[in-house]
This record gives sequence, C-alpha cells and structure tokens, in this order.
Amino acid sequence: MDIKDRIIEQSTTLFFRYGIKSITMDDIAKELGISKKTIYQHFTDKDDVVYQVFLNFFEKDKCEYLQLEWMVNNVIEKMVRSMKMAEQSFKEVNPSLIHDLKKYHPRAWNLFLEYKQNFVLESTKQDLQKGIDEGLFRSDLQLEIIARLHLGLIEVGFDYQAFPPNRFSFIEVQLTFLDHFIRGIVSEKGLIAYLQYKEHIQ
Repeated sequence: MDIKDRIIEQSTTLFFRYGIKSITMDDIAKELGISKKTIYQHFTDKDDVVYQVFLNFFEKDKCEYLQLEWMVNNVIEKMVRSMKMAEQSFKEVNPSLIHDLKKYHPRAWNLFLEYKQNFVLESTKQDLQKGIDEGLFRSDLQLEIIARLHLGLIEVGFDYQAFPPNRFSFIEVQLTFLDHFIRGIVSEKGLIAYLQYKEHIQ
C-alpha cells in the first residue's frame, strides 16, 4: 500500500470514529508517524483529504454491494446480509460525520448526494422491483416513494439532535430503521423468509 492509500485509510478511520471537524492534519500525520509535509505532497488540504476519503469509501461500498448480488438467493437475503455488513462497518461511526460533511465540506457533500441519488436510489428501486417480482415484497409498493423513504431514514439516523449519541447507539438506530422498513414492504412469504434469514445469518 502506497503512502497516499495509507493516508486515505487512516483518515477514514479517524473521520468515521471522531467526526471530521475534530480531526486535524496534525492528528492524521501523528497517527501515521509521518510529517504534515508528506500529506501535503499528496493532498492540497484537509478538504481534499475528506473528498478523497469519501470517493474511496463510495467506490468500495459500490463494489461490496455488487459482489453481494452474486452471493445471495433473493433480495431479502441480500438486505439481511447488507444489515450484517453495516453492523460491522458502522458500529464505531460518529453521528456528527454527516453533519460535518454537509456543513464544512461541500465538495464531498455533493459527492455524497450524487452517490445517493445515482447509485443508492437506483439500486434500491431495482431491489424493490426484484422483491415484487419474486413475490417477497408487496405488489402495491410505490417504488419511487418507498426508495426515497429508505434513503431519508438513513439520513435521519445521522441526525444527532433527533437521536442524541448519549442516549442512542447510531448502529442500533440504523438497524431499527432498516428492520422497520423491511417489515413494511414484505409480503407474507417475504416476512417468513426475512425472519429465517435474520435468525440464521451471522
């Protein structure tokens, strides 16, 4: 792994664990045991680091999502496995992450909005249609509305005013939302499959 990749990897860990605003270039350099000058050889400034971190994160997320497509038997198994992956990935995510991104880093925030709109929304609509075709989701779902509701719930889970971190675990909020969402869209056949997968997939 070259130095730029190491900087992105360490910065990702720090930003996700502590939020973006609280982490300085000095913190990143100290964690890596390098000088700030070395970081500036690869990145213009902190805003550039943040942008590259999220660019890299979304690419990895997209690859994992597409790989999952080949591992599962149906869309409900895919959703449950996604839940388990999210539980591992986000158990240490700081709720201020999205707030910091939106307030202080508009270029990376626009990247997030673009990813959400162009990949996550379209993938969610495709999964919903697939679930309907498989008889696992209700046939009367309004795909565009339900897909956007799903994205909205994810964002609300990052709102630390609605869910203060001293009272709520971020990952528990997200998993509760996802469980509620899935139960609202499944057919009777889908609910049976969902409960079985949820019990057996670790």
